[in-house]
Amino acid sequence: MKTLLLWICAAVMAVSFTNCGNKQTETKLDPELEKQLGTIKTAAEEGAEFIAAQMKADPALKKTQSGLVYKITEQGAGDTFKPTDVVKVVYTGKHTNGEEFDSSHGEAVDFPLQNVVPGFREMITMMRPGAKAYCILPSEIAYGERGNQAIAPNETLVFEIETQGLAN
Repeated sequence: MKTLLLWICAAVMAVSFTNCGNKQTETKLDPELEKQLGTIKTAAEEGAEFIAAQMKADPALKKTQSGLVYKITEQGAGDTFKPTDVVKVVYTGKHTNGEEFDSSHGEAVDFPLQNVVPGFREMITMMRPGAKAYCILPSEIAYGERGNQAIAPNETLVFEIETQGLAN
């Protein structure tokens, strides 16, 4: 029994001494990744600043619990749309600097609301056929951290939307 105990103590000491020489290595990020992480933070900060400035400049803007900032400029008529509807929409999407990234070019496009970003769906479900709106989608209810080809990660987006009714 004593021999077994001695072997266990010797093994523990050997492992302890072996680990004493190991130094923790500091993990360094790839410089390009560090740059992208900085861009992500900057985009989120810029979006928050843009929203604050817009809300200060236009007291008619409202903000929902999700963070959607909007103003319905024409009410339209009829029932509001449901999140499961396919809606005919004329729209223009812009970056906060005013540069257009997407548009239906004045033509109605059929949008299945289940397939759009949450903020766009939320805005349309507050509208009626014939309504027009201006809205700002913070990244959390737009494309978030993933972005897409035309939209940077964590980018806040601006939309002008006109609903024309349900798609056939």
